[in-house]
Amino acid sequence: MTNSQNASTCDIADLIEAASKVAGSQNKLATLLDTTAPTLIQMKKGERPANWRVRGKLRAMVGEDPAHAFMAAMAEDLEQSEREDEKKAADGFKAMLAAFPDGWRKRSPQQSDLPGT
Repeated sequence: MTNSQNASTCDIADLIEAASKVAGSQNKLATLLDTTAPTLIQMKKGERPANWRVRGKLRAMVGEDPAHAFMAAMAEDLEQSEREDEKKAADGFKAMLAAFPDGWRKRSPQQSDLPGT
């Protein structure tokens, strides 16, 4: 797993499992994420990093507010950067997320929320 991939393998594996249940199967989830099942399996095992877009989609699919899901995933990646401007951006995202903690408008995952359904 790369340095820019802040979420642990366990977190990613748990997200993939939960999102697979929402999607109906791991193959359906891979299709919804515009990837392949083998790539998804590699992400699940920690052999391939899941970028912020994938992590944001997974979080949103399991019911996290999409704005929170994507901002948290971006903040995780920016936080690992060596660049000061990106670290400052991560701090700004974290401040915004703290002002609106996850759950402030929690959604229930629904099949109709999934792309292409």
